[in-house]
Amino acid sequence: MMDIAALNNALTEGGHDPQSYRVLDAPGESTWCIRKQGKAWLVFYFERGAKWELQRFVTEGAACEYFLNRIIHG
Repeated sequence: MMDIAALNNALTEGGHDPQSYRVLDAPGESTWCIRKQGKAWLVFYFERGAKWELQRFVTEGAACEYFLNRIIHG
């Protein structure tokens, strides 16, 4: 299973625009975000101060794989 370190490597190696996403960082306008909240992992699109397409995951691996898929395929 993928973890945050592997996710960061995949994003860098894939040449994905770092301005289009945030990994464990404060959301930026029009970005995909992955964050840990309590025991849950959240993946969402942040726009106009709101979280869109919010998905919650129990495991880091599932959240990372979903996040990478969203970045790659939109």
